[in-house]
Amino acid sequence: MKKYYKEIYIYIKKSVFDRDLAEDITQEAFARVIKKADSKNIENERALLYRIAKNIMVDLYREKNRIDKIAFNEEEFFQEENTIENQIIEAEQRSQLMEEIDKLPKKRRQAFTLHMIDGYSRQEVAEIMNISFNAVEQHIARASNQLKENLSKNEEESFE
Repeated sequence: MKKYYKEIYIYIKKSVFDRDLAEDITQEAFARVIKKADSKNIENERALLYRIAKNIMVDLYREKNRIDKIAFNEEEFFQEENTIENQIIEAEQRSQLMEEIDKLPKKRRQAFTLHMIDGYSRQEVAEIMNISFNAVEQHIARASNQLKENLSKNEEESFE
């Protein structure tokens, strides 16, 4: 039976790509065959070694796959909790943003809202508002800058 050791080891190593694990599986396969040999007469040791080695690898794969699925489910659970927290934070941020947008001057607010929230192109906003393309760009840029400043001030005030 010793003569098959290297052959079985190479077979296992090609499947698991880990030398230490391949040695462990090979040793386990030989141990199981020796245990069977004590109780039964084995006709083809080589075939039995291959079959047992394959069974051990399948068992290890199943065990690893089961653990990965459990870990994945735990991760999904924690992400779900985190998602609820994130949704609350995002809702509050949206609310603050909408409050700040309402504080913008009328044309600035209208240009910003049409472009950023409603999704119109800058050219379409210019046509809707009946102003030049450059004026739309200025309104949107100024609105963006004003919102950034006001939101950062609000954030600083909330930490004080």
